[in-house]
Amino acid sequence: MRKKSKQVEESAGERLLSADKVDAILAGAMQEFLANGYAATTMDKVTAAAGVSKTTVYSYFQDKEGLFTALIERLAQQKYLAVFNPEPGFLEGEPEIVLRRLAKNILDNTNCSQELLGLVRLIIAESGRFPSLAQVFVRNVDKPALEVISQYFAAHSELQLPDPEVAARIFKGTLIHFTIIQYMLHGADILPMEGDRLIDNLVKLMTSNKLDIHGDKYSGTRHKSPRRKRTPGGKFQADYGSESKKLRSIRLTDTAWAKLDELAQENNLTRSEMIELFARQGFGDTKESGT
Repeated sequence: MRKKSKQVEESAGERLLSADKVDAILAGAMQEFLANGYAATTMDKVTAAAGVSKTTVYSYFQDKEGLFTALIERLAQQKYLAVFNPEPGFLEGEPEIVLRRLAKNILDNTNCSQELLGLVRLIIAESGRFPSLAQVFVRNVDKPALEVISQYFAAHSELQLPDPEVAARIFKGTLIHFTIIQYMLHGADILPMEGDRLIDNLVKLMTSNKLDIHGDKYSGTRHKSPRRKRTPGGKFQADYGSESKKLRSIRLTDTAWAKLDELAQENNLTRSEMIELFARQGFGDTKESGT
């Protein structure tokens, strides 16, 4: 038993040592690639930067392309988890809240990582001579991110987005374009824009046609029609369906919807909850309701 236990300990120690060596090699590779570019970086330079032997480097990575691929895969995995899975239930909740949270995470984790920005610059610069390297980046960074966002949009039919894949590209592309202009092309002074302003309007764009869908907890409107038809005399035609009489009496105009959003945020409620509150208690005692 003691011999077996010792073997297990030695095996665990070897794995830990191997992980440390891989980390050192990838760190050295990142340093050299960013400093010299892909073409000018050699395995000898990586070996020296990592502080390991050439035999060790080749025992883990066959060649420079394999090393660069591993570097992208490692960085992609770290950024993917940081953006899309930082905590349980990250993609759960009202779409307005989830999309704002996701957009902020994408900007924060992209703009705060000088290594990632430098790597993107390098890949773009080298993509003409080494297209396979650019494809590695797209396959490991862009593709998984777009798939998650597309799946989210597809699962939330109440957003009424006709093509979830296109919507995902618009959503992510807007944020990446902002990053490129502001932080990679040094255009912040030429095209100034606050990140929060961009996110707020992007989320509004993606949720502008959202239907008001209630769960069993609320008995208010099932949905809000984007625009009601008028009679020849100019009056609105009724389209309230099964709404209660009281809810019909507080049917809101487009301008009032914006005000309702503000009230909902002030009271830490959803817009649908505010409608239900008005329907049950009236307009005068909302602030005293404990919200």
